[in-house]
Amino acid sequence: MSFYIYAFLYLPKSSLELPKGMEREVELISYQNIAAVAEANVSIEAIQETDEKLIQAVLIHDSVVRKIFQQVSILPLRFGNSFAVVEDIINHLQNNQQQYLRIFTQIEQKAEYTVTFTPASYPSAPEISNVRGKAYLLAKKQHFQQQQAFQAKQRQQWENIRQLILKDYPKAVFKDSKERGIRQVHLLANRDSEVITTQQLQTWQTECSYWQITLSEQLPPYHFV
Repeated sequence: MSFYIYAFLYLPKSSLELPKGMEREVELISYQNIAAVAEANVSIEAIQETDEKLIQAVLIHDSVVRKIFQQVSILPLRFGNSFAVVEDIINHLQNNQQQYLRIFTQIEQKAEYTVTFTPASYPSAPEISNVRGKAYLLAKKQHFQQQQAFQAKQRQQWENIRQLILKDYPKAVFKDSKERGIRQVHLLANRDSEVITTQQLQTWQTECSYWQITLSEQLPPYHFV
């Protein structure tokens, strides 16, 4: 019997509402005051048989982690972790207990927020089909220079905002999105207050007028564990 592991958590005083996983309801397998969120009889090999099965499993993994995160602070795991038997899980918790307790202390009542910076596009070149000769070449040159200046300003704004964010969030994680030009910043902040305030976002947007800024909902702290 194999056990798929979604996350580790510090056992709360009250009971949790455990969601359904890939095939059945998940369960808690504990050692003293920490536990693994596990689902029995999940075959990693079977999940990976087709792209459709794999995508569905990844979505379920994320859903389970988020539903439990809404109830308690957790140490979320990336997709694909499993143990052969319960004893292996308990041994793992025992061997890593002190490390996990330190992590739980750091992330207690905290959430991850993702701030996405989408670059504004430079306006397309004006219609100059009726222009000929030197005037046409001059118009093309001016448009190119203006575009280069726009992009240079955009890059400078990004470097400025990086420093501004790091002043308030020194552990911020900066990543480039797979989509061209989009930048993301992952922040760890308290979940019981409006830590990323409207005023703060407005300040960032003012400093980054050549970028569109959006803020995610509260997320499990994947980038900080």
